[in-house]
Amino acid sequence: MAGANLLARMNSQEVGKAMNTYSIRYLCGPNMNLSYSQEDLVQADSIDEALALKSSWPVERRWDDTSAWSKNPGTSMYYVEAWEATQLKEES
Repeated sequence: MAGANLLARMNSQEVGKAMNTYSIRYLCGPNMNLSYSQEDLVQADSIDEALALKSSWPVERRWDDTSAWSKNPGTSMYYVEAWEATQLKEES
């Protein structure tokens, strides 16, 4: 019975949970001259889910999970093609 109450409380907390907002943009070009385009705002539970809306490429995250990119594995360190996501700060 106690387990059922705990599960009900956890589910009610998840329903009220706000999703994070991320700025996502496409970038490509030679490493020292990248071009940005196709900027969008999306809401998702995680930065991985936000990038999955644009690409199935592998995700590389910043240490604090506030930004990441999904880089085309077929590109090199000299030419980049990727989707970059940055978590926007919540306004207080």
